[in-house]
Amino acid sequence: MGYAPRILVVDDEAAVQLFLEQVLGDVGYHVTLAPNGRLALAHARSREFDVILIDLSLPDQDGMEIIRQIRSESPATPILALSGYMVGDMPAKARAAGATDALQKPVSPETLLLTVYGLIQPRGTWAGT
Repeated sequence: MGYAPRILVVDDEAAVQLFLEQVLGDVGYHVTLAPNGRLALAHARSREFDVILIDLSLPDQDGMEIIRQIRSESPATPILALSGYMVGDMPAKARAAGATDALQKPVSPETLLLTVYGLIQPRGTWAGT
């Protein structure tokens, strides 16, 4: 079996975690879940991820601050900010904090996969399953 890109999903909603894990896992990504910022940072510091998806509204920390912390420690890791409130200049603020891209939730499986693939592909040649 070949390499499967590793994705860290940071979201406190169980239904969103399940959706993201299923959509990403079904095409061969290895998904690690973190329901809060504390665990997200622990995971990000303990292993390398090909992409990190971060909800901007978490119960214990501001998603923008988590993005800043991860970006300062892992400058090359693509970060995808997710939010149900991605309105106005929120995508620009997420990018200014260090996110590579930003998506509004709910997101369709197709949009999610195209965005994640676009973030991973420049770093290698993985073509999915």
